[in-house]
Amino acid sequence: MAEDQRVTAAPERPGAASQGRADPGGASGANPAPAGADGGGRGQLLTSNLAGRLLMVSAERVRQLSKEGWIEKQGKDQFYLVDVVQGYIRFRNDADRRAQKSAADSRVRDARAREIELRNAVREGRLIEIDEAMAIVEQMTGLFRAETAGLPARVTRDLQFRKTIETALNDILERVADIAAERGRAVAAARVASETVAADAARRVGGDEPHLSADRSDPRAA
Repeated sequence: MAEDQRVTAAPERPGAASQGRADPGGASGANPAPAGADGGGRGQLLTSNLAGRLLMVSAERVRQLSKEGWIEKQGKDQFYLVDVVQGYIRFRNDADRRAQKSAADSRVRDARAREIELRNAVREGRLIEIDEAMAIVEQMTGLFRAETAGLPARVTRDLQFRKTIETALNDILERVADIAAERGRAVAAARVASETVAADAARRVGGDEPHLSADRSDPRAA
């Protein structure tokens, strides 16, 4: 081939050779995958000891939660970071939900026990209805007022002195009547409040939430 027909390679640009070689500090090596991390975004693999330190519980507690199905285990004493955190959150949410149901169930048991106690007290004559008690008080107050109406005339024939006695008795009777009315209103208000609370508790327990004994949900459920 003639000398003028030979093809010569174009002069190599500065840095071109370095672009063709893999750069150990470049994009492929800037963020190397951490040891023990998987490709599914579940984080590093942790031992039960490290997982316990992360959750502020013992390593034995982590293994127990894994046996109960809350934290998925990978190999021997290995757990993915995301599985550990999410599993523990599910466990705590379920524990809080069960605690709320237990508290509601306990309130219902206490209310039923109280109702039985009150029924027994009424049957044994140790307790009467509020309306009946108020009727007795009104009857006794009326009797007292009637008996004291003739007291001034029985005490003296002096009209002025009688009037003084009548005024004193009327003051006493008015104070007694005011106190009785006030106590009656307080008792009635307390009864209404008690009935409202009892009805509200019955609606909460017997409404949307199932009974504890009927709860058979999978502990792995969110």
